[in-house]
Amino acid sequence: MVLLFEKEGIEELKRFREMDWYRRTLVILLLIMMVGFSIVYVTTLRRWGFEYIDTILVKSEVNGSVTYSGEVHGKETVFTVTGNTVNLTVAGKDEGTYTYAEDPSVILESMKNEEDVKGEVIYKDGKVFFTATRESHYILHTDDEHVILLMGRDSGSAEGNDPAHPTAQTIIMLIEGPTLTHHGAGQFWLIGLFFSVVVIVSILFAQEVFDLGMMLKVRDYSSSEPTELEKMTWYAGWTMAVIAIAFFYVIGLTLH
Repeated sequence: MVLLFEKEGIEELKRFREMDWYRRTLVILLLIMMVGFSIVYVTTLRRWGFEYIDTILVKSEVNGSVTYSGEVHGKETVFTVTGNTVNLTVAGKDEGTYTYAEDPSVILESMKNEEDVKGEVIYKDGKVFFTATRESHYILHTDDEHVILLMGRDSGSAEGNDPAHPTAQTIIMLIEGPTLTHHGAGQFWLIGLFFSVVVIVSILFAQEVFDLGMMLKVRDYSSSEPTELEKMTWYAGWTMAVIAIAFFYVIGLTLH
């Protein structure tokens, strides 16, 4: 059994060596992508945390506090949540402490007699940062001229994509405990691996695939040989397939 395995392995290695440089290059490139993207996907899929400005801040618990940390636009960003208080540091610099509190006095006049309504205030370093009327999962915020309806569970954001300036929604989500997520769609990785194997097999066994196709078309298929035009079509197809697979891997990493 071992000898048979070794013989088959030697035969496939010989087949690889006998191929032209372009086919060998495509096979090697596909193998590199399979290994490289597998490492990237496994690392990415394991990074569960809070999505903030298109970055995953990884959750951890230390001494009764919950931290969400990661690199945002090249700056190490850390939210530390302790009870109703959120402290933010960006690139090692303290960017403020936010404190959440309920306050009935900030409820909109038109809603003070409604049920399941509460007033919310967020203070930043002791000063009022945001006031709102909360009804169920919705935040009704007034700026004296307009009433803005906000979803209380939307993804985190920041003003101008600056990690040092989180929105009130981000602070509320951190206080309540955000829904954790990760970047990367694992199914794209698996599909990419599957088609990589299919293309590698079609390159290594191009003649056999051709013979199989001819067997279904003509009776004396053993004497059939591919024309130069057919070979050019093979090469074009393999090249497009490699590009498509690489694109597929990359697209999968942008999804979550």
